Amino acid sequence: MLARSRSCWLVILPLLVSGSLAAHAVAYRLVGGSAADADELLAATGHGYLAELPIGTMIGLVTVAIGVVGLGVERRLGRANRAVPPSAYALLPLVGFAMQEHLERLCASGALSTHLLTSPIFLVGLALQLPFAAAAWLLVRLLSRVADVVAALLPAPTPPHAGVAPARVVERVQHSRGATIARHLAPRGPPPLWAR
Repeated sequence: MLARSRSCWLVILPLLVSGSLAAHAVAYRLVGGSAADADELLAATGHGYLAELPIGTMIGLVTVAIGVVGLGVERRLGRANRAVPPSAYALLPLVGFAMQEHLERLCASGALSTHLLTSPIFLVGLALQLPFAAAAWLLVRLLSRVADVVAALLPAPTPPHAGVAPARVVERVQHSRGATIARHLAPRGPPPLWAR
């Protein structure tokens, strides 16, 4: 399972958002009637941003790829954190979908909808979040294995100076730098007063 890290969330969040949007679209197709009726309903309820979905999909794919490589690097360096609980995969899409629907209606009409929670589209969309979240969870597990392959392909990390503690290295560098500066500055400068 994936560990909680920035790279982990770069993999998880785009997949959860994609699953939530897919469940959202399916709900409008199932309850909204014909394709033309569903499109009209989407336009009337503040879903104009869905026209930019291809760009968002590309950004999401690039983000997931960066996250998988980042996970591979973290694993190669031996960094490990606690796993993300499966409940997060279920709760985040549910909360996100509810907030999204309310914001869409607020942007479209300028007011919060009081009957949204009992709307068939909202209830179907909310119910569809769980299977899409389960698919995202399975995909994240698969990508976790891809991150293991990336980790295996990376070269093994090497310590900065084998056998020397990092504090000693810094101490040696500072001492040698100070000695070098003193040696170069010693012949320079004003002549001593007693040399006259």
